[in-house]
Amino acid sequence: MQRLRDARDLAQQGTGRTALVYGEAGIGKTSLVRCLAAGHDGGRVLIGGCEALFSPRPLGPFYDIADAFTSRTRSLLGREGRRAELFAALLTDLQELDGTTLLVLEDLHWADAATLDLVKYLARRIERVRALLVLTYRDDELDAKHPLRLLCGDLPSDAAVRVPLLPLSETAVADLAQRTGRSSEGLFAATGGNPFFVTEALSAEGLPASVRDAVLARAGRQTPAVRELLDLAAIVPARIDVSLVHALLDPSDEVVAAALASGLLFAQSGTYAYRHELARISMEQALPSPVAAALHARLLCHLESLGENVPMAWLVHHAAGAGDCASVMKYAPKAAADAAAHGAHCDSAWLYGRALAHAGGLPDDARAELLERHAYQCYLTSQIDSAIASSQTALALWRKLGDKRQEGHMLRWLSRLHWFVGRNSDADVYGNLAVQLLESIHADDELAWALSNRAQMHMLAGRTTEAVTWGTRAIEMAEKQGNTEVLAHALNNVGTARCVRYHADGKDMLKRSLEISLANGYGEHVARAYANLTSSAVTTRDYPEAQWYISQAAAYFAERDLDSWSQYVVAYQTRLDFEQGRWDAAGQLASHLLTRGDVTPVARIPALNVLARIRLRRGDPGGAELLDEVTELACATGELQRLAPVASARAEAAWLRGQDGEDDPVVSRTCLLAEQLHDPRALGELLFWRRWMGLEASETAEIEHAYALQRDCQWQDAALAWQSIGCPYERALALMEGDEHAIGEALATLSALQASATIKRCRESLHRNGVRGMARGPRASTVANPAGLTLRELQILSLLTQGLSNTEIADRLARSEKTVEHHVSAVLRKLDARSRGEAVAAAGRLGLGSTH
Repeated sequence: MQRLRDARDLAQQGTGRTALVYGEAGIGKTSLVRCLAAGHDGGRVLIGGCEALFSPRPLGPFYDIADAFTSRTRSLLGREGRRAELFAALLTDLQELDGTTLLVLEDLHWADAATLDLVKYLARRIERVRALLVLTYRDDELDAKHPLRLLCGDLPSDAAVRVPLLPLSETAVADLAQRTGRSSEGLFAATGGNPFFVTEALSAEGLPASVRDAVLARAGRQTPAVRELLDLAAIVPARIDVSLVHALLDPSDEVVAAALASGLLFAQSGTYAYRHELARISMEQALPSPVAAALHARLLCHLESLGENVPMAWLVHHAAGAGDCASVMKYAPKAAADAAAHGAHCDSAWLYGRALAHAGGLPDDARAELLERHAYQCYLTSQIDSAIASSQTALALWRKLGDKRQEGHMLRWLSRLHWFVGRNSDADVYGNLAVQLLESIHADDELAWALSNRAQMHMLAGRTTEAVTWGTRAIEMAEKQGNTEVLAHALNNVGTARCVRYHADGKDMLKRSLEISLANGYGEHVARAYANLTSSAVTTRDYPEAQWYISQAAAYFAERDLDSWSQYVVAYQTRLDFEQGRWDAAGQLASHLLTRGDVTPVARIPALNVLARIRLRRGDPGGAELLDEVTELACATGELQRLAPVASARAEAAWLRGQDGEDDPVVSRTCLLAEQLHDPRALGELLFWRRWMGLEASETAEIEHAYALQRDCQWQDAALAWQSIGCPYERALALMEGDEHAIGEALATLSALQASATIKRCRESLHRNGVRGMARGPRASTVANPAGLTLRELQILSLLTQGLSNTEIADRLARSEKTVEHHVSAVLRKLDARSRGEAVAAAGRLGLGSTH
């Protein structure tokens, strides 16, 4: 209680707080909050609660307290597509209320998605408000992926206070028993110290075998009229309006008084409610099925008579309870649409599923439309298998009806869904079928989407030419139709495909997609544009621009809570920090992101890969396990953009383990794919590691400029290139191919990065090549080396003095003949020799060639 009062005092000073009050059912959350509310005299007390309906009413708790807000805010409740306005209006109302507001939202474990979104919105901004936001919930009913657990994990730590409630001690239980004149023998063991269990047990006649028996024993002592009221209240989750009770039962004042005196019910703000949800559930479950169904049917009939103001979720709940299939079919689709409009997509998917279970009598076209809606909500909530099943059934119905336009629409949709589950070949088949069918019937509106879908699939797979071809057609068609949404989607696809291949116009197209999306309020497309602008800039190593887009995206997401997209951008922030040598920041950010249970694979892959590489380079534990996990995720996608960074990590890990010459199949397959798709960034890093591993590597493939310089033995230019880009680790590796002064600088850089495993491996390589004592500074032999040959070039010269050919030197060093040829040319140039013989003679005069 003191922690809550301290938080309230801060709110009174103008710095709002969020308080999380949690514990098991019956632990005393509501009692604690009521005690706090009773002592609050500095402003308004607003209390709303969530209900245990089959599908909760969107924003249900805020309807409970709607009278406290302005008419404009009330008018926005339930308005489709006005969530952002509603959230902002409600926050403004709270800021303008007199005094300090105590806003209590109970039973958040039952909350719908829209309520949780609004709670998250308020909690992230509560410090601007003179208010204490109190959230109560049962933490023992939240699994790792429950949206409320994710919400709590995202709350600002400095603006939230956590108040866990624990069971009573055995001494406290004995004290309560003594106060009531009852024996405490066995009471603690039977109740576990749960306050509700204890008080119910002490109120019953004798110690019951369970709390359920305690509740039913108390109800059993009531008259039939009182029991009828208790039964009616039991089938309504949370609370029942007094008006409903009187309309259905018309109880006398004596009956109401007896029901309240029973200790099971209490009256509050025009409602009757059980003192504890466990008591209500005990009573509800004890009702014979015919009795419960009859009560639900009476309630449903009365609610229907009240008109359109009755929440649809109530009607679905009581229709299901009554076993009334026709009414379920009547109300569930409407409730599902209402839930979707409020962002409660899980609830919407469930409600559409309920409707489909009773849709046997619907015409085929109506059933197909219902299946499509169900599929879309399942897609939004990552229930992809269910989405595919409903989509395929809908496709069969549209084919049966001969509706080619809808058939093409479903084929395009199935393409997208199959990509999500990693079945890219099926996605391509469905996508192509969609285009062929829609072209044949000249359905230009759907065809534009189908073309853009093909562009997106090719872009994601790294097939630039195909992405541009399909996307250009979609852009032309969208511009002709004036369809700005398709235009934004297609520009994004083509722009991203060209941008990651270093085409300047690609960035312009992405920016145009962003501008169109912002102007038209296409939230998902805005988020996708920011995500692709960020990832493209990181991929092409335009780090300043990537950082700028990350900051712009963060500002946009902060007001819209678009977590799936913000997580993707954060994942690329970890990669940016990693590549620029900010390993501590990258590791901390990646670790924090990976603790969330709702991170999608496309965001999880870069974060996991960054964390794995940091640990591997530093020799920290767990790196290999993380690399195995991210490899499985990346291979499942089959996409080069996911595979290339992971394959490079695997190649580097093998080098760190000293497994020279061992060809990793993931690395070799990804290298081949990068070569086929002409990806210079991916191919450059992969070929670099293959070269260092002593494996065959292409000497002519188009690769990233800095890596090309290293391949051509121009280590100084390569080091300068990496320095200008801002990649210290890669610069250090380039310097490792230089002279002893460069190697010393490289080791100093690696030491600053704490890359102990890399340093160890580099020293082993130096030792194997005859270099000693690097920690003591440059060797005298190198200082006296007037030709300025690098260690590798000295090694080559030594082999030349032995009369070895380029082929023999390549075999000896496990390098390609092309690489050896580059080194020999460099030796000849530095020694001003026109032939190998002149080089050997010059080496003799300078005292070189026999050192290594």
